[in-house]
Amino acid sequence: MRFALALALALGLAVASGAAQRSTILTNGRNLQIPINHGLPDKPLGFTFCRLRYQNIRRARKSGWGDDYPQADYNFMVRLSELTTMKISRWNNGDPGFANVTALDPDLFQCPYLRMQNAANYDFTPEEAARMHDYLLKGGFLWIDDNWDPDFEYIRPNVMRILPGAKVVDLPVEHPMFSILFRVNPLPQIPSLGSWVRNGQDSEIGPSTVHYYGVFDDHDRLVVLVSMNSDVSDSWEREGDNQDYFHTYGGKGYTLGVNVAVWVMTH
Repeated sequence: MRFALALALALGLAVASGAAQRSTILTNGRNLQIPINHGLPDKPLGFTFCRLRYQNIRRARKSGWGDDYPQADYNFMVRLSELTTMKISRWNNGDPGFANVTALDPDLFQCPYLRMQNAANYDFTPEEAARMHDYLLKGGFLWIDDNWDPDFEYIRPNVMRILPGAKVVDLPVEHPMFSILFRVNPLPQIPSLGSWVRNGQDSEIGPSTVHYYGVFDDHDRLVVLVSMNSDVSDSWEREGDNQDYFHTYGGKGYTLGVNVAVWVMTH
């Protein structure tokens, strides 16, 4: 907890020092469901943040693939480049290298890291499941975020269609991914800003237990992470929108996000 508060303060100072030059983060999250860029970044210099795009087949959770987009993706990449020595890709206009792809997009296999929001809104077609299967077994990684009970009832069957026989584990805080760079303890439960402003609680749905489920392939490699009862990306998206929310959840969200990215790139 002390570290999370210190990190939040450090990030806040970074915003202030950068303001005189140019905005270092995006504000005013709007859950955009229309891509603002296409393809992969013009300058593939390093890590690229890829988001999975899909068409809702139901409305089980919030808006869809673009929840927290593009602010969360942009802000996370800015902070990843500041908090680690990891190089990031960029677009020609200088924006950090965040992109969006579909399950059948040829660019999918150029994404070492893939994020999916509100996954309970979608079921993969057989063709998409086969493609995601190949993507994960070739070294890809999928983080399914912003899920709340009972979303796992939709998500788990989809994961098992992609990876039949996969092992699903409720990851303990002792898993090395949670301490590979920053020590994350306890595992954070993060609500959206709107929910937190309304009720001041960590949970968006009343009392609930946070879970970070890990999905392991036949070689015992962690290939999918599912955040249950937590909305990690909102802590990135809303960094500049509410100071109290940022100081409560920003450090927790960024430490976890950076750890996952470092784990993916080193495993």
